[in-house]
Amino acid sequence: MEACIHCAWKRFPRPLERILHGDFSGSIEFRSGTLPDRFLKGVFVVGEVLSGLDRRLADWGALVPGGELVPSVQDVQARLRDLARREPGLCRIREIGRSRQGRALEVLSVGSSRRSVLVVGGPHPNEPVGYATVQFLAELVTSRPELRDGLSWHFLPCVDPDAAALNEEWTSAALDLFTQHRYFYRPALAEQPEWTFPIPWKDSGEYRFSLPENEALADLVDELEPVVAVSLHNAEFGAPFFIASREVPGLAGQLAAVAAARGLPVSEAPSGDVVGWPVLGPGVYRMPPVEDLVIRDHEADVPAFGAHLAHYAARHGTLTLLPEVPRWHSAVAFETSPPVALAVLAESLAAEAAEVRGLLEEAGRLEGAFARAAADTAAIGDTVARTWQERADGGEPVPGGDLAEAHYTRVMLTLRSAGMAVRALAEAPPSRGTVLAGARLERLLVERARRCERELRVSPIRLNRLVAVQAFAALAAAELTR
Repeated sequence: MEACIHCAWKRFPRPLERILHGDFSGSIEFRSGTLPDRFLKGVFVVGEVLSGLDRRLADWGALVPGGELVPSVQDVQARLRDLARREPGLCRIREIGRSRQGRALEVLSVGSSRRSVLVVGGPHPNEPVGYATVQFLAELVTSRPELRDGLSWHFLPCVDPDAAALNEEWTSAALDLFTQHRYFYRPALAEQPEWTFPIPWKDSGEYRFSLPENEALADLVDELEPVVAVSLHNAEFGAPFFIASREVPGLAGQLAAVAAARGLPVSEAPSGDVVGWPVLGPGVYRMPPVEDLVIRDHEADVPAFGAHLAHYAARHGTLTLLPEVPRWHSAVAFETSPPVALAVLAESLAAEAAEVRGLLEEAGRLEGAFARAAADTAAIGDTVARTWQERADGGEPVPGGDLAEAHYTRVMLTLRSAGMAVRALAEAPPSRGTVLAGARLERLLVERARRCERELRVSPIRLNRLVAVQAFAALAAAELTR
């Protein structure tokens, strides 16, 4: 099929070839109503590959960009502004707030229907696939009137631009595990706009995190009262999966078909993020109530995190959908194994988290976003390791899919914590302790990244497949809620 697609590219004008090859620069004329049906159906004919999708969804088709580099937040914002200038009667762009460091939070609105779909990119700054998906979907719904029939679309390309700026050194480079994690940043839970909506707390009634990005997102949700909100996520490894705020008849099957059509089938084994969550269908999970998720440490002065966007938007009857796609594929197949296999992983993860924490402590008291995030990630590693050990102590065999997810989670947490610890030490005032610990952590990161590449035999997944899964999931959810 890839060869046929490559041949199809040659039949169309150069600007359209550029977007298919992932070149998001320059002016690509995607004017409303002018995109030829033969092009839409000649590149990816959704109806031929997605079983069970509504025929209207199948007839839309999709233009999915190729290439391997995601656009930067600034590039996407510039393209959305250009789209608003080219289609002033259909599109408008506006600022809904400012980040903690003063960066603009801009939203592109396409159409004017009261029934709206909200698409949020960059809910976590280390998950940049959504930037490309926002740009692609905005161009697509602008060019296809049937996608706006009874719906308006609203695109927030990045909800955390300050944190995204700290990842630009690797999101603009070819994918490489060491480079990705040497320049990696993901804020501590209490600093993530998507997970800091107000929650009940102790005797004070309600705890508010007061992040300006979160408050701007909350105001936007209250203004739009969207029928669907889509938050675009990506992971490092594993199979695609989806999180929905509630069950919608037919949605789970269509989401699984969307992923399978791109050669990325969902797995029966849950990702570490959703273990124990209600299952709506293969690879599709329901977001639990906030009461079941928030860690109520009554010794702490503040909660570790708050309610999610899905919890907040539920007041408006919104279906919130989180498509989660992997950036890396592992060529290793895992078989059902005795529980000792999981116990070994638990011991390794706990030791790796302790090693990072010990090196941070050797460097002395560290402040700043990287130090907080590294410590937060190491603490998550401790929790996960304890959970694995408890399961191993139960004596039950570990299915291959579960063991694979455990391997992926170990690699993810150990690389993240080490990478952010390196950055914490690099920005700390120089001292003998910070220099020595920084050098050891840098070597540690190199060793762990190379070990992962060797043991899991990983390779990057093409960006266009990931964008297609996210975009088609959003279109399917919008169609089913009409």
